[in-house]
Parts: sequence; C-alpha cells; structure tokens
Amino acid sequence: MRITKVVITIYALLFALLGVGFWVAPELLAARFNIVALGVPGFSTLRGDMGGMFFALSALCLVGLWTGRRAPLMAAALALSAVIVGRLLGWAVTGSPAGLAANLPIEIGAVVVLALHVRGQKDPPAEPVPTGRIARNAAIWAGGAAAVAAVMALALHSPAIQDRMFAAFVRQNVGRDNSALLGDDALRVATCGTSAPLPSLARAKACVAVMAGGKIYIVDSGPESTKNLMLWGLPLDRVAGVMITHFHSDHIGDLGELNLQTWVPGRPAPLAVYGGPGIEQVVAGFNEAYTLDEGYRTAHHTAELMPPATAQMIAHTVTMPEVPGPGGVRSTVVLDDGSMKVTAIETNHAPARPAYAYRFDFKGRSAVITGDTTNYAPLAVASSGTDILVSEALNREMIRTLEQSAREKNRPRVAHIMRDIQSYHISPTEAADMANKAGARLLVLYHLLPAPDNGIAKEIFARGLDSARHGGKWDLADDGSLYTLPVGSTAFEIGRVPQ
Repeated sequence: MRITKVVITIYALLFALLGVGFWVAPELLAARFNIVALGVPGFSTLRGDMGGMFFALSALCLVGLWTGRRAPLMAAALALSAVIVGRLLGWAVTGSPAGLAANLPIEIGAVVVLALHVRGQKDPPAEPVPTGRIARNAAIWAGGAAAVAAVMALALHSPAIQDRMFAAFVRQNVGRDNSALLGDDALRVATCGTSAPLPSLARAKACVAVMAGGKIYIVDSGPESTKNLMLWGLPLDRVAGVMITHFHSDHIGDLGELNLQTWVPGRPAPLAVYGGPGIEQVVAGFNEAYTLDEGYRTAHHTAELMPPATAQMIAHTVTMPEVPGPGGVRSTVVLDDGSMKVTAIETNHAPARPAYAYRFDFKGRSAVITGDTTNYAPLAVASSGTDILVSEALNREMIRTLEQSAREKNRPRVAHIMRDIQSYHISPTEAADMANKAGARLLVLYHLLPAPDNGIAKEIFARGLDSARHGGKWDLADDGSLYTLPVGSTAFEIGRVPQ
C-alpha cells in the first residue's frame, strides 16, 4: 500500500504538471502529443479540455489518497481506461500503432497501480455528512480551482514570465539539429509533402527528402514543403540536388523558396536542379522571379554572408536514351559520387511529358520515388529489388464521390477535372501490384489524392491494400514520415522525423 501510494502521488504530480503545461504552453505540449491546433480556438480547446482532463486526474488521485476513499481512485482508473480504449480503437481504425509506444505503457501502468491500491484499501466507516459541509467543501474546491486559474491567467500576462517562456521556446527551436539523419549508417527517406493539388491542412504538396552520406537530395518541391524541411532542423546547406519528376505546379511550386532557404544557411554552390527537357525554362523562371529578392538580401547582409555567386539555381537537363532497354525501360544515371547513385526512370503521366521517377542506391540499400505515374510496367522492372517503393496514389472510388458531389452541387468544372485525373494516376492497389512485381520490401504511398486526413478516410483510402500486397508491408505516409534503411542489413524502420 505504501509503495502504491508513492507511485500514485508521482502520477498525480505528473498529471498536474501536464495540466499546467497545457494551460501555460499548449503549443509545446501539443507537439509532444502530436496534436495540431487550428489557431486560437484550437489552443483554447487544448487549454480547456486537455488541461482540465489532466488536472481532474490529478485531483481524483490526490483526493482518493487524502480521504482514503476508493471512489475517486476508481474514477481516475476508469478515465484512464477510456483513454487506453481510445488509443487501441485508433490503432484498429488506422492500422498504425503510432503514439502507442510513448504513451500506452504510462497509462496502463497508472491503471494497474490504481487498481492494486483500490483492491488493498477499504473505505473508512461511512459517517453522515451534513449538507452544509458538502456545499462548503464544493465551494472550497471550486474557489481553489478558480484561484489557481486566475493566478495562471495573470502570470501568462506578466512580461517577465512571457519573456522567459519565449526564450525557452526559441532555445528549443533554434537548437533543433537533425543532422544525424544524414549519416553514413543508413539510407533515409522522409516525406516533406504528401498531398496533391487538392487542399489539406495537414499536408504540404509533393516532396520527398532522401538523406545519406552527409547530403540531402530533394525529389520535387511542392508548395509548403520547404516549411517542413525548415521545421525539422535539417542542415539545408547540405542539399546536394533537387530532382524534379515533372512540371505540374504541385511538384515545382516551392522551388524558389527551397533555393532561398538552402542559400541562406550557407549552401557552398548554386543549387543543382535535375529534370527532363523543359527544366531550363522552369529554373530560369524561378531565378528571374527571385533576382530582386536575392539582391536585397545581399545588400542588407553583405556579399560575404550572402554571396551572389551561389544564390541561384543551375538546371541540369536529363535526357533519356532513344532506344529502350530490357523490359521497355528508358533510364539514365543522373549522378554517381561513388556511394550514392541516382537514376532517372521514364514513367507515364501523359499528357505531362517528360515524367520521371528516381531511384537512389546507397551502399546496398535503395529507394524509388515514382512521382506521378500510371501503373507502368517498365517502372516496375526498373524498380526491381528496391527496398522501398515510394509511390503516388489516387483512390478512384473517393475521387468518383467527389466528382458526383460536384455535379450535384452544380460545379461542372470541378466535376470535369475530377473525372479527368482518374486516368493518369496509379491507384493504391495498382501501386501494391507494382511493388510486388518489383520485389519491394516496403510500399509507401504519398501524393495522396484525396488527402486522407482522418482515420476513417485513411481506412477507405487503403482498402484492399493488405490483400493486394500478399502479406508485404505498406504504409500511408504523412508529412514527416521517416523510413530508415540501415546499411549492411535488409531491415527497415518506420518512424517520424524527430521534432
């Protein structure tokens, strides 16, 4: 009993600290719990619901210990059990155990300790409690809670406390360093953008970062994706090249910002951008658009810090051989530095031509990023033996629902586009078939159309994948998904870019 009292007290203090954290700095706790708050209303909800829940758990634990009664402890155990059921339900709906390892053991541990304590404890003899005392105690508790809330609210408006909080936040973010992801020990693939042209609050447009050998290679630069790369704390001056799959706007829209945000931290040379014929026009356009901006920054920060010689991008046109190789494959090596080899592979995204996939081979590990494509047989051949096939995917059933709804709402242009796009993208099960033919150990789906931003949508999007993969592994990528391929192994790890 004494041990369980000590442990429950520790849990009560932990819950109280979390409650204070959600009241005082909900944005920091939200990141810890992988919660995305939408503006001021979202943070208000975090303060009210999450802060209130943790304070309630703390109060139930402390009241149960203080009064010697089991009911408050049982209530705390029931509340935590509901949280556990919710996590397991999320696992069942999404098929992903993300978030379980960090939180579930703590919650199960608390329930077990509470249950053990309740089992060994007997309530004190019941005594009649005057109604006045009940009202007085309730008033004391309510007044205490209101006083604490008032003190916290006043503290949050204190300049000294605000400055300390801001300084702590800045130190945490400025000090973020994920350069270890560029190590020689593995080939790593991170999705910096997983949506398509349709808007998503949770996803940037198409972008994949491949990291190994001290360098970063970016495949496509869709709008909002550079923001993700910056938030991750990656050393962006080490971006060694950008590979453009094709010239649709959701694959090139952030190219200017990517160039700027790799130049600012000290990129040692102009940014190399690779792509099919037409890449010269795309790069020249962005260079022209950013010329004035670059001039302002050099004038303001000095040419020593912001040298004009490294400010712009250089286009490298990738052309395919006229005669296809075995299996109809048309491919060519883009670069090979002795440890990393990048190969461009022709795909089919007609009428968008040229359209390429890119294969990365590093010390015996490999990844193929498809870009936009149909179920194109030569791409499966060129992807043979890859560890990870990172494929775009369009769920036709969901898009047909969007098409039908657009017709019903008298939006013929939207309906027309929803009909058209179904013919030049690959479906999730078709991507699974391609991965099977290539012998890929892991299929990762990105450029998700439409973006499945909740558990039910993800389940609909992924229908049929388990059977289509014949027991093979697959994953629906989110922004920040990280896939690690250790050198000298056939294993792979699915995780998140550390935040």
